[in-house]
Amino acid sequence: MDFLYREHLPNPAVINERIRKFNHIIHAVSQWREPALDAQWPVLVKDNIDVSGLRATAGSYALKELKAEDAFCIKQLRKAGGLPFGKTSMSELAGFLSTKMPPGYSELGGQGINPIDPSLPPGGSSSGSCIAVAAGFCHSAIGTETHGSIVIPSIACGVVGIKPSVGIVSRNGVIPISHSLDTPGAIAQSVTEAAKLLQAMSGADPEDEATEVCDNNLDFVTDIGADRSRIRIALALPSYRTFDDQERQALERLIREAKSKNIEFIEVKTKEIETYYKVISSTEIQTDFDRYLSRYGNGKTPGRFRDLVKMYEMRAQHHPYGFDRLTDALKFSADLENPVYRNALEKGIANATNAIDEVLKNAQAEAIVCVGFTPWWAVGRAPYVALPLAKRANNAMIGITVGCRRLEDRKAIDIAARLEKVIASAR
Repeated sequence: MDFLYREHLPNPAVINERIRKFNHIIHAVSQWREPALDAQWPVLVKDNIDVSGLRATAGSYALKELKAEDAFCIKQLRKAGGLPFGKTSMSELAGFLSTKMPPGYSELGGQGINPIDPSLPPGGSSSGSCIAVAAGFCHSAIGTETHGSIVIPSIACGVVGIKPSVGIVSRNGVIPISHSLDTPGAIAQSVTEAAKLLQAMSGADPEDEATEVCDNNLDFVTDIGADRSRIRIALALPSYRTFDDQERQALERLIREAKSKNIEFIEVKTKEIETYYKVISSTEIQTDFDRYLSRYGNGKTPGRFRDLVKMYEMRAQHHPYGFDRLTDALKFSADLENPVYRNALEKGIANATNAIDEVLKNAQAEAIVCVGFTPWWAVGRAPYVALPLAKRANNAMIGITVGCRRLEDRKAIDIAARLEKVIASAR
């Protein structure tokens, strides 16, 4: 049995029925208020984003009493007509808890279940948002990504996920890991629906300096996916892995069908890069959590990151997978001027940015397609879109990502929409 919703966008009555019927099995929604039957655009929100009247727990018992007013991106969504009616489960603390914890698990939310096949992992950390979209619990859902947390579960659950350039969507009111890499993003059944949500959330926020790059007149929706002139896309062939037979067959179908749609693929060999992600995230989570808790915390929540770690240590028996990522972070300096951190941040971003540039230049291409998750766009702070490509014999999804240079979000979305049509016609 699967839990997929295969019709067009579900109306509120269907949403209410499906959540009541299936949520206790697949654990996608952690809190919700039934959307009114006339609600036009019901949206679910990952439980590390502040929504007025709902808790923002990140799946953590330590944060279970945390409540705040709408995050900036939620205010933007409401202005555009969206209704954020509930929270989705997630990997606890956005995965920054334990290297042994399965994706989609949290103490408060339990284990998220892949709606395609319960025996398969749902991916993380935006697992609940992807499960909810695939199961017809909403029109679309908001996730967040630091290092694969939108694209990985999107591929696993067979939905579309857009991770925008850092700065397109404000992080104000989002429980943080890394101010350099964190961003909210959009998850939906189609590129068009995901782009609509991303556009609604986006906008410059005076309280998030990263959004200084954001044009308030961005348009990610109009005419996306229209068949225009011939385009070249680089297909990344990583040196550190080979494609299996099912991946090769799916790619061959994609390339063959794309050729008839004026899209040319150029194969480019790629190398693994050093991203310095552990240094960046372990340093920034300490200062970023302190800043978030000083603003939104209360007497019932930890006051600082160190206090959060102590609460986990005091309740160790409740954490079957441990919390080694938290304790490891304390081994790093929290000083943002520390030369080890500064060097890691500069080199990590440069390595990722240069890798993207090099492939695009060598192939004379407008975008890069990778099979599965590649960290370049996460650490390079650039946009990429996850698309389901094919289903394996064991029901696991094969997915691709479509990525462009930083701030080329419109281009990445447009090309992803064209490829979405190609994939549909190749089936």
